[in-house]
Amino acid sequence: GVGVITYYVCFPTLNWRYLFGIGIGISGFFSILQLMLLYGVTSSYFFVLGDDCIRDMILGTQYIPFTVMMVNLVPEGIEGSSYALFTTTWNASESLGESMSTALLGIWDVSKETMMEGDLSGMIKLTILTSLMQLIPLMFLSYLPRTVDELIAMKVQSSPSSPSTSSTIGGFVYLTATFLAVAISVFIGVMNVEYPGWIGES
Repeated sequence: GVGVITYYVCFPTLNWRYLFGIGIGISGFFSILQLMLLYGVTSSYFFVLGDDCIRDMILGTQYIPFTVMMVNLVPEGIEGSSYALFTTTWNASESLGESMSTALLGIWDVSKETMMEGDLSGMIKLTILTSLMQLIPLMFLSYLPRTVDELIAMKVQSSPSSPSTSSTIGGFVYLTATFLAVAISVFIGVMNVEYPGWIGES
């Protein structure tokens, strides 16, 4: 896609921390631009089209570094299991994000009736909150390798000859967070079907 081509042409040697940080920042910036849509400054059609295009391009620029990291960090012999685990984590995070978005609807009044009356204050506050939440991953960028060379060094350190680099606690936290995300998503989904409006949204 366009994002992958953009990475190869413009950012092949860029520090990965900067690459992901810039992507997160741009995503948050375009999210906050939803305020323009709420105030009627821009057309909803062009806004949605542009928002989707930018998001896809950002994911494309991050795809190659992400893939390289996963390939180098996965031990030999468990590639299939690791791929399944990464896919599960990705899907779980998306489901959790959507479920938490639904849960946030009850914080402020964003009902259809309220907005039809011209009161968009709840939606504006919710837009600002969710846009700022998108910047949370910036706190974890320091855990990423900066370059391929640093990634290879990490791989050497995590070889079987260096068992001290493994972490039982880290693995437990990772798996717990993944399964907890799935459980929360399922719970909120079931509650939304069985008890519509249980959170307070309209």
